[in-house]
Amino acid sequence: MLMASAPLTLAVAAAVLVGGPPLGLPANLAVLAAAAAATTLHAAWLLRAAVAERAAPRPHGTGFSLAALAFGVFTAGVSAVATPVAAYLAPAAGVALLAGLLKLPGVTVGTGGALRRALDGICVALWKFLTLLVLVLEQHGHPSTTVFTTCLLGVTGITIAVVSGVRAPFPRWAAVTAAGGVALIVLGLAVLPLRPAGDGTWLLVAGGLLVLGSVLVWAGACRSVDVDRRPSRPAIDGTLIGDPLLVAPVLAGAAAVLYALFSRGQLGLTAMVIGTCAVLAVAVRELLEAVALRRYSGQLDAQEATFRTLVAGSSDVIVVLDPDLSVRWQSAAAARQFGLSDQEVVGRPFRQLVHPDDLDLVAPGRAGPQPVRARIQDGFGVWRPVEVTVTDERGNPEVDGVVVHLRDASAQQELEHSLQRTMRVDPLTGLANRGTLLAQLNEGGGYLLTIGLDGFAGVNALHGADVGDAMLVQVAARIRGAVNHGDVAARLNGDEFAVYTRVDQVHAFTLATRLLGHLGEPYPLPGAGLQLSAGIGLAPVGGGAEESLRRAGLALRRAKRGGRGKVEWHDAAVEDAYVRRATLEQHLPQAAERGELDLAYHPVYDLVEGHPIGVEALLRWRHPTLGTVPPKEALEVARELGMTRDIHDWVLNQACRQLSSWQHEGYQLWMSINVAIDDLVAEGFASRLSLTLDSHQIDPADLVVELSERELGVDLDRAVEPLATVRAIGVRTALDGFGTGATSLAHLRRLPTDLLKVDGALFASEPAPGERRHRSSTSW
Repeated sequence: MLMASAPLTLAVAAAVLVGGPPLGLPANLAVLAAAAAATTLHAAWLLRAAVAERAAPRPHGTGFSLAALAFGVFTAGVSAVATPVAAYLAPAAGVALLAGLLKLPGVTVGTGGALRRALDGICVALWKFLTLLVLVLEQHGHPSTTVFTTCLLGVTGITIAVVSGVRAPFPRWAAVTAAGGVALIVLGLAVLPLRPAGDGTWLLVAGGLLVLGSVLVWAGACRSVDVDRRPSRPAIDGTLIGDPLLVAPVLAGAAAVLYALFSRGQLGLTAMVIGTCAVLAVAVRELLEAVALRRYSGQLDAQEATFRTLVAGSSDVIVVLDPDLSVRWQSAAAARQFGLSDQEVVGRPFRQLVHPDDLDLVAPGRAGPQPVRARIQDGFGVWRPVEVTVTDERGNPEVDGVVVHLRDASAQQELEHSLQRTMRVDPLTGLANRGTLLAQLNEGGGYLLTIGLDGFAGVNALHGADVGDAMLVQVAARIRGAVNHGDVAARLNGDEFAVYTRVDQVHAFTLATRLLGHLGEPYPLPGAGLQLSAGIGLAPVGGGAEESLRRAGLALRRAKRGGRGKVEWHDAAVEDAYVRRATLEQHLPQAAERGELDLAYHPVYDLVEGHPIGVEALLRWRHPTLGTVPPKEALEVARELGMTRDIHDWVLNQACRQLSSWQHEGYQLWMSINVAIDDLVAEGFASRLSLTLDSHQIDPADLVVELSERELGVDLDRAVEPLATVRAIGVRTALDGFGTGATSLAHLRRLPTDLLKVDGALFASEPAPGERRHRSSTSW
């Protein structure tokens, strides 16, 4: 800002100086006009900054200081050209400049600080003026009132400005610049009335001081406001003896008074009055400084007492290190928390307390604001986990060291270990959980045993969950007692457990049989003696943890299907069958929507006429990856899923739609469909059948409902009424595969059937040894 202001100011001054004489303006007046123009320009800039500061969230007094400086600079310029009122404007300009300087951010702290700084300047100014008065002004008699007043006010203003700039806490250079500008303006105002008459050189000096002073005031004030940092604590200047800025003028004034007394034998009345005022000012200054020191000392004592109370009651340990990282001080919590006494720690290098592996973590240059986990040695020689925060204050003169905060992390570390154990262990049984088992299985090798309890659901239902949990705890204890050292016993879910062993195949099977024996023994529980059995699946570990667990689970499922108390090995063929069955179960519900279901039509010929008279509709499931699924297998899957009704409804609608199409084309055929006994006896079968025939305009006599004798079994009574209902609609009925079940010819009279499809096995002769018997297949 100074570099931008100087050319503009010089340009304005040069324009006035060069353009003044041609316009009839004398040189002396041109100089004063140039000074007035420069001060007016900088006063406008300062006033603009003051208006901006009023709208900004600045500290209180910032706008006032800028406005006061603007008024002082402008008034100084006006007093240079307004000679008749200069005697009144110049003091006002000086007062405004000093008031704005003392309230400028960074120069003083608060109103009290500004008053103490003004008092310091008055003390120094009175002793300086006393020296000037005795040695210079009174050498040739008493000075005139103008000279006396001008010198007194000038020395006072300049001294207050200099003292304020030198003692400004922060920012130093901005305050010094502004103070220097104020001093130059005051000096220029003092030169104007004191210059010899008709001497243009002094007039040029006064104008230059006003121009340069306005530039410095503006630059320093703007810089101080922009930085805008104030000290957090009050400025205490100290006593007179400890301050060279005050004691030197006092000694100089006393020496001047002594010199006058010895040289002239007397001291003037004016000098005596000024000396008395100077002594009183120093006395008042010392008194006020003593009160301020006492108050500040009380504040420090209170803060120290509060700090000691907080530190003494805190569980955190604070350690202050010297710049060489040796312990300077530690809080009282060090003895309570870690058993470290001051005699053992103070003066000792801090690195000796830290574990060698953690030295880099707590180094002042590498530590950050976040706490780090390290270990320190307590008073008993034990390494204790702590959280350490290191703050490097070696650049701060008030601390000049490193501050270390230590917090005991033993409880937190134990909690973390406990949580980690909880994450690895089943909370009820104490065995490893599924995640821990999977982590062990990733290592590969050995065998995995999966154990499933039989009848545990009944225990929970009859005796409650508490008894069930107690039984699970005993099951876990028996498993833990039966396994070998190094085996991993885990609980997978409610009543399924697993054991991972690294023994060979024979010993793995031996372990499985031993577990069956232990788990099959009675469980003595309060109020009940219960018994369980178990099934165990065995599989080699390999191909990944989840794959090993899946294979063992398939083996366990096979063991449970084989009965209670079985041990089964994983078998690839059984797995393929299981995967196929699971795939069919997953895909059958949406098979019709995907268009995978189809009907194959087998013609029925009239052997006499030699032409087809009917067709048999047979379901085919054409799976995209497994190929054509046999009807018997598809029926079993549908029964397990409870989908036989949906499948039969789809078959009935497709068959009737096709039959209706053929009949409209002129073919006189009938259609037969296969129906399961469970769907035949289900409620609403006859009504659905009738509705389907009506919707496709099929004559009921053209439809035949077939029932397999194998499904019928020996319970014929439940099929009699449903078959009679179907016949009542007009639909014919048939018994398929006669001769393969338990139905005799005598029973046929009880069944309302129209057609009888005899199995070919009744007419086949006994096959010769090695000859394959051909039997008719049954479809649905």
